[in-house]
Amino acid sequence: MTITALYAGNGGKPIFNEFITPIGLAVHSYYDRPQLQTNDKTNVPVMDEEGFQKADFKVTLAWPKEALNTLLIPLRTLAATTRDQAWGPDCANDSWFRLETFIRDGNNPEHNTKRKEYLYDMVYLNFKTKGIPVRAGNGAVSYSGRPGLIGPNKEDLLPSDMYAGCKVRVSGIMFGTEYSGRRFISMRLNNIQKAEDGERIGGSGKPDPRAQFDALEGIPGTRPLANIVL
Repeated sequence: MTITALYAGNGGKPIFNEFITPIGLAVHSYYDRPQLQTNDKTNVPVMDEEGFQKADFKVTLAWPKEALNTLLIPLRTLAATTRDQAWGPDCANDSWFRLETFIRDGNNPEHNTKRKEYLYDMVYLNFKTKGIPVRAGNGAVSYSGRPGLIGPNKEDLLPSDMYAGCKVRVSGIMFGTEYSGRRFISMRLNNIQKAEDGERIGGSGKPDPRAQFDALEGIPGTRPLANIVL
């Protein structure tokens, strides 16, 4: 169970700070279909109280390391403010205070456990929001709650327009949480704005078929394959 930190300075209530990131490289994207949660060690599905597998809509953004002292300064400053709001202004001077690393280092084996080459010399952040399970009449389970997606001119985009390798910025809410004795600055994903296309990372994503094919005219839909000359 996740426990939001209780700081007396806010009457025991969590503080949520809104943010918009600078434009970064999307290196992981579970925007349209959520990432199903499994136990890291056993790979067993993680279920909620009602028997649904937990799932998250998730985007990971990466920036060159030099962005730490340029583009990412406002986000780092907000994280420090959120830390002080959650655990008190003196927490950084407490020798017993342990806060998980906010921005991940792509060269650190503890952060880049699968040695993804595209994360080398980069720093990155994970943004996610909970998928809300819905069971249809036939028993199939789907998840609602995915973030909104728009283009650079605020135009609506297709799900296939969002992929690992394009450049985007995201909006969300930042807050302090505690889990199993560890403290985190968590970031809830709200919406995504795509800035520009880029080379796809991983190559496992399939494009939307409606974006690839034009409508066929004058060809009967029931025409037998045996009658088609190749």
